Amino acid sequence: MKPWPIVGHAWAVQQLRHAIASDAASFTGAPSRRLAQALLITGPESVGKHTLARQVVAALLCRAAEGRPCGDCLSCRKLRSGNHPDFIEVVAEDRTAHIRIEQIREVERFLALTPNESRAKVVLICDFERSTIGAANALLKTLEEPPSYAHIILLAADADLLLPTIVSRAQQISLRPLPNREIAEALVATWQVDEGTADRLARVSGGRVGWAVRAVRNPETINRMREAIDTLTATLHQDLPTRFETAQALARDTVALVETLETWLTFWRDVLLLQIGLEDALVYTDHREAVGVIAGRLDVAETADILAAVERSQEALLANANTQLWMENLLLTLPSLGPED
Repeated sequence: MKPWPIVGHAWAVQQLRHAIASDAASFTGAPSRRLAQALLITGPESVGKHTLARQVVAALLCRAAEGRPCGDCLSCRKLRSGNHPDFIEVVAEDRTAHIRIEQIREVERFLALTPNESRAKVVLICDFERSTIGAANALLKTLEEPPSYAHIILLAADADLLLPTIVSRAQQISLRPLPNREIAEALVATWQVDEGTADRLARVSGGRVGWAVRAVRNPETINRMREAIDTLTATLHQDLPTRFETAQALARDTVALVETLETWLTFWRDVLLLQIGLEDALVYTDHREAVGVIAGRLDVAETADILAAVERSQEALLANANTQLWMENLLLTLPSLGPED
């Protein structure tokens, strides 16, 4: 059987491939354990949710008798070119916008008609934790009684950010960050990265293969990470008026702020790891000195509180809260290390 081009998550790939094979067998009258019509794939940003979901879409729409997706049939070629009539992908307008009820109404209209070419119609909805309440409730009606040919795949950072009634009607696949070794090996084998660079990118990726691949393709990814850390460490030495100015500047670009907060979260995890004696697990080894200084000035409880504050700010940003207010609150939560020497 042709392997799926997925880095890591072998257990999820195996589970989904078996379910899809059973789904195909059901069309011939053979006993089967069909893939759930609603699938929820959760996990951190860039961990591989979208790549896995697209492979499931391709397998569901593929016309091959076995080994789906084959990659060669007309259905696979149409999906690859972006014009398959039995598939739609729903995305927010940008990284901080909502999934709107109008987009779910389009899904309803799409699923109201039987498939054109394949045995199924498939909907992929990205970042569903950013849906409005109206959109979530509208989709819930479809999930309660989906057409027999429908498959709906939802992607979200965390199931806890969704309505419990949505989660209860979906088969959940929860992806976790990958080991550094798996990412490094994939960068060398697939993207022809030298071993030293691959090891470094794997470590700073925080287990997110998508981030590592973006860093290979666009060096600015690394620069943005370093700038985010520099901003954080500088803030620890700022007085209150300057912190308000920093919060205002960060809040101007909510798209960039999503990535900045993810970097800050990993940095504070490094501080916590160092405090509990797990230095070998540090992600940002290039910033070991800065991490060490902060770890020595705080206790574990203080660091844990800061981690929780960053996570709350991430959730607020996704919920379209007042960005500047939340950033002001977050920066006021950070400790003061006094003026820089």
